[in-house]
Amino acid sequence: MYAYALAACSIFLSRKWRDVTNLHLSLLLLSAFNVYIYLDVWPLAAIDAPEPDVSRSWSTWTRVGILGFAGVLIPLTSPRPFRPKDPQDLPSPEDTCSLLSSLTYSYLDQIIFYAYSVPNTTIDDLPRLPVSESASILAEKNLPKFDPVKVGLKRHVFWGLLRVFAPNYTRALVCVLALSFTQFSSPLGMEKLLSYLEGGHPRAGLHPWVWVVLIAVGPMVAGFISNQYLYESTIIIVESESLLTQLVFEHSLRIRMSSDFLSGDDGVKDFSDSDALSSSTTPTAVEEVTAGDAFNADESLANEGQTPRGSSDTRTNKEKTPIKEKSARLLGRINNLLTTDLNQIAETQDVLMILRVFIQVTMAMIFLYYIIGWSAFVGMGVIVICLPVPVYIGKLVMEAQKGKMAKTDERVQAVTEIMNVLRMVKLFAWEIKMLDQITKKREDELRWIRYGKLLDYLVLNNSNSIIPLLSMLGAFGSYTLIMQKPLIASVAFPGITVFNILTEQLFNLVWLLPKALKVKVSMDRLNEFLNKTELLDNSTESDISAAASPVQNEDVIGFNAVTFSWTDINKSQPETPASRTFRLHFDREIIFKRGGINLIIGPTASGKTSLLMALLGEMYCKPLGPASWFNLPRNGGVAYAAQESWVLNETVRENILFGQPFNEERYLKVLNQCALERDLSLWEAGDMTEIGEKGLTLSGGQKARVTFARALYSRADTLLLDDVLAALDVHTAKWVVEKAFKGDLVSGRTVILVTHNVALTSSIADFVVTLGKNGRVSDFGSITDVLSLDANLRATYEKEKALAEKTEIDKESAMDEEGKTKSGKLVVPEEKAEGRVERAAMMLFIRGFGGSLFWGFTFSSKVFARIFNISGPIWIAYWSSQYAVREHVPALRYLALAAFLHLITMAFGSLSQLCWVFGSMKAARTIHYQLLKSIFNAPLRWLDTVPVGRVITRCTQDVDAVDTEFSTMSSTFIDMSIALLLNFVLSIYMAGWVALISGGLMASLGGWLGAVYLKAQLSMRRETSNAKSPVMSQVGAALLGLPSIRAYKAQSQFRSDLQKRLDVYIRANLTFYTLNRWIAIRADTLGAMFCAVVASFLVYWTDVRAGSVGLTLTVVTGFTGQILWWVRVYNILEIEANSLERILGFLRIEHEPERMEDRKPPAYWPSSGSLRVEGLSARYSDDGPEVLQDLNFDVTSGERIGVVGRTGAGKSSFALALLRAIKTSGTVHYDGIPTHSINLDALRSSITLIPQQPELLHGTLRKNLDPFGQYDDSTLNDALQSAGLFQLQDLRKGPVSDGSDMTPASEEGRAAVGLDTQVDAGGTNFSLGQRQIIALARAIVRQSKLLILDEATAAIDYETDSAIRHSLRTELGKDTTVITIAHRLQTIMDSDRIMVLESGRLVEYDSPKSLLQMEDGVLRSLVDESHDSAYLKELAGI
Repeated sequence: MYAYALAACSIFLSRKWRDVTNLHLSLLLLSAFNVYIYLDVWPLAAIDAPEPDVSRSWSTWTRVGILGFAGVLIPLTSPRPFRPKDPQDLPSPEDTCSLLSSLTYSYLDQIIFYAYSVPNTTIDDLPRLPVSESASILAEKNLPKFDPVKVGLKRHVFWGLLRVFAPNYTRALVCVLALSFTQFSSPLGMEKLLSYLEGGHPRAGLHPWVWVVLIAVGPMVAGFISNQYLYESTIIIVESESLLTQLVFEHSLRIRMSSDFLSGDDGVKDFSDSDALSSSTTPTAVEEVTAGDAFNADESLANEGQTPRGSSDTRTNKEKTPIKEKSARLLGRINNLLTTDLNQIAETQDVLMILRVFIQVTMAMIFLYYIIGWSAFVGMGVIVICLPVPVYIGKLVMEAQKGKMAKTDERVQAVTEIMNVLRMVKLFAWEIKMLDQITKKREDELRWIRYGKLLDYLVLNNSNSIIPLLSMLGAFGSYTLIMQKPLIASVAFPGITVFNILTEQLFNLVWLLPKALKVKVSMDRLNEFLNKTELLDNSTESDISAAASPVQNEDVIGFNAVTFSWTDINKSQPETPASRTFRLHFDREIIFKRGGINLIIGPTASGKTSLLMALLGEMYCKPLGPASWFNLPRNGGVAYAAQESWVLNETVRENILFGQPFNEERYLKVLNQCALERDLSLWEAGDMTEIGEKGLTLSGGQKARVTFARALYSRADTLLLDDVLAALDVHTAKWVVEKAFKGDLVSGRTVILVTHNVALTSSIADFVVTLGKNGRVSDFGSITDVLSLDANLRATYEKEKALAEKTEIDKESAMDEEGKTKSGKLVVPEEKAEGRVERAAMMLFIRGFGGSLFWGFTFSSKVFARIFNISGPIWIAYWSSQYAVREHVPALRYLALAAFLHLITMAFGSLSQLCWVFGSMKAARTIHYQLLKSIFNAPLRWLDTVPVGRVITRCTQDVDAVDTEFSTMSSTFIDMSIALLLNFVLSIYMAGWVALISGGLMASLGGWLGAVYLKAQLSMRRETSNAKSPVMSQVGAALLGLPSIRAYKAQSQFRSDLQKRLDVYIRANLTFYTLNRWIAIRADTLGAMFCAVVASFLVYWTDVRAGSVGLTLTVVTGFTGQILWWVRVYNILEIEANSLERILGFLRIEHEPERMEDRKPPAYWPSSGSLRVEGLSARYSDDGPEVLQDLNFDVTSGERIGVVGRTGAGKSSFALALLRAIKTSGTVHYDGIPTHSINLDALRSSITLIPQQPELLHGTLRKNLDPFGQYDDSTLNDALQSAGLFQLQDLRKGPVSDGSDMTPASEEGRAAVGLDTQVDAGGTNFSLGQRQIIALARAIVRQSKLLILDEATAAIDYETDSAIRHSLRTELGKDTTVITIAHRLQTIMDSDRIMVLESGRLVEYDSPKSLLQMEDGVLRSLVDESHDSAYLKELAGI
């Protein structure tokens, strides 16, 4: 009646109580079923069972059957109800499947068999991601437990993992304990069965079939438990990878990217009583560093909204750590953290298996004591004595892992940096030398990998083989020689099985200890990144401010009595030759005009960009007195357009909207005011055109206008614009000023505009701040006031004013250099192979491993090792059988021969592993070299269509897979294949046709299941691999634009985008892991069936001796256990081979022509800079339009050629065409030799191109000028002098406020640039103008006969530009040809000849004087429209 009542409640009550009563009813019926099984069924297993009190009639079996149906079958097969917390949540198959389906993973049948029936599966075919596994849910629930800022403590990340995954770790621990006990079912059943065969009656009094079932079913139950453990591991792996990726990304959003990046965050700064700006909380360590090192500061976490100024609730962190080495490079670390380290940390739960090792060792000794008495303690004593050996070796392995990871970091950072500047590397013909540099770092890494593998494969493996051998010899020796007892089959083979368990567990210990150490190393690295990298002083998204006294008006924007620096000026900085500290001073109160346009002007490197960064809270701030403050309100929003335009690898529209709602009227107005309408009209996809990674397909002007359009479209009250007009030609710049800055979208908004073009912007300026070369404010006020106070500025202004006023506004905006494109899609989707891994991918490793002779020797060593390994049990079987036929058995001789066979096995195994280590290292070296060589030889167009994140993934994650997992799994697969074949042959020999038939059926069914599984698993692996790259690209893109992201307060948008990409990755990854469980359950079941058939046949249908039965059962149980591992290893091998397949895809890309001996130019070439161009046309791709059309001209050696034209007219394409960087037709004769007839490296090494966006390398200034140490310091200093760098380093004299603790003279010493000055990655510690000067100096050092400047001085003030042009004319050789591409007319008007391009055609080409005398000339029209025409004509010689 109670069961009926529960059944009724499970139907009529509410959902909650239905679930409770249904569970209670199922447990009640299951308990009743178990009771009746014990009372009615279990007695049938006993040989001498007593008569039952009640006869077993049909009613008994009916009752048992009904209870089994109601208490077992129905609960197991009933679908589970789905109870969503959100009505919009949809169930995944895992949420609603039955318990039996969940245990056997049958809910995956549909996707597995579907994947087997189609050529390819996509992410949409996979099971829906469970709601609880979505990245947003995981982050909301668990990130506060991880994040050191939110936790508020410098707690190790391990404790966060433990707190989040405590339930999973607990369930995994229960599985580990259960697994430890169930694995002894097989030796226990074997001992009972063999004792029955020897004496005719088992000790426990049960029928033999009970022990046959135990031998067969025990391992299957252990397999179920193991799969449950692995399921918990899967959840931990997937969730931890998602959480830690988000945590690293979240931390990166607030990190101060000094020494590698310029970055910042929004937040609140307060003055502490110690008269220094500090944070309110200190969850991270502070490091004392040099100017070239990573900055380190406290991280503050305040509440959202406005924070009172002058808050006294501040605490300064006094804790300091030692100075870090200058090579600490955050970008490479982050890439490595998200790949290698994350993979290690995600498998933390495997450390629990160490507990299983100790439990099973203990149980093994108990079992051995049960069968061989006190001799077991002899074996245990041997293990205890020898145990320190693997522990010591484990320490060596940890040191090897640390060394390997350090070298991997160096290589990854080198690869990352070079890949980010690969265009420069190719244009400078540095491919071979850069490849050599990375190859050297790769060799250092491979030495550590080889050392670690030798420790692992030889030292550790042999020590863990010798210890069980010595233990077995000690136990069996004392049992037979001292105790004088026979080593019969019921003792020998259960003992051998237990000793095999001991061996397995010691090998597991060997595997787990290094794994645990690797996990610790990776976790420590992540912990160091989270707790010791320097964060911004603020982490909220409220007003950016700092004050020693309250600001009277919270809406004010400005500074008063403060000093800013990129180094922590509140701490002492060590003086080194490489230190370089720029400081921005505000001795007086500077308040920008709200609702108006404020100009920031000054010479190059005066600190204009730093002023904006200071407002955004990016710099260290030090007060100069009690009235010090600075403030930038954030309530109305802030938009920021960087000097180096930062764009996303998305469409034009998505770049402009930047997460804002689409308003068509406002959007179209923005396009018009930013002069983007014509650009979009030239693309068939319009504003849905993808602009590529870093906007590589756009000209500099187009990128600048897209970035400006983003700021203009935003609803922000304050716009911070960093020289957005510099990259625009004068027509487009005039349009932007007239339409945008004077338009309604800017009206009423506060604009702070950094610019060199004072004349063009003077009409819109409401307030002007002039910075001097000493980083101090020279003047401020209205444009009239500033001009009246600065004679030099006034003179420059007068020269440019006419050109700005009289230039006709260009009614048609820029033209894309590539013309119309057929679609908006630019980035090529990552290719995904179909079906099995192709043979060519495997051949990469096979060919790299060695020749056929080396392969044959290695394979033969493995075969002999396995043959001698299997001969050991055969010899033990023969030994045990001798006690039945001989009265005296020489145990010592048999024992010695058994030990000898084991030693021979170890010898051949060591030889094969030694060969494998050296062969696999050779293959890894070859594959890595081929990959990099292929990438370096790729054309520039390929680099435009393939994201850098994808390239870096190949060079890091995929190369790491070849180094470790693929190499290890290949060796293991060969070993297991040989062992399986030998065991199967021996099983057939011992058990005859029964083993052959049952084994054949099992192999056929297993082979079919394996084929189905592998087809699906390979698709899942490819989806997983392809889903990882977008995650990496998202992180990389965000790191490059951190100031913009934080200025727009777009952190939440990027978090959301990352979570969407993570959901795709998790969906594929979760399915990938659960597929392993699906095949494991089925393989265990097949193995149990085979074992049961063979054991039953041997017991009931043969009369073989117990020793032969023991040998056969040992081989069969080992065989069935190895089947699953063989399938798993083969699966892992094919999955890891996917990395080889992906590398192979990069080897098959289009390449530039190879170097050929017969294409080497003469040694004297080039002796002059003469050019003759005949019919030059160019296009970016085979199916693209011509961007240059039939150019014909000649250049005399030593001439200065100017190139002008509208944005997109083909100027940059012209420069690339001369270098054969794009597809060209026609003939270019350079110093009399056609360029198409010589090698590309010879051509590019003799021509130097300086792009508008210069790229610098991390290291010293000397390294950037001379990366390969070919020139002396005097040559480098002369180049810097000629380039005008020292022009920027005049004596920095000026008024010093009383609050300043540093004189101008001392600042000059600290801020001066020398050859030992450190350059951050990308040159972010230099202004754009300084970077252009350094790039120019690098070009001068190369002493090329042809120098091309592509807007190389666009970001430099006019005075410095004039000085540079004078230096180039006087310092360069008379035979050096200089081609200057510029928008500024005065930059090219003193050229010998000027080339005018229009729509890719050469429309004018002659001397400036001749062109100005042409009645309808394009150049003349530009000059005549200018009131400055007299000055320009004077430059032209008229």
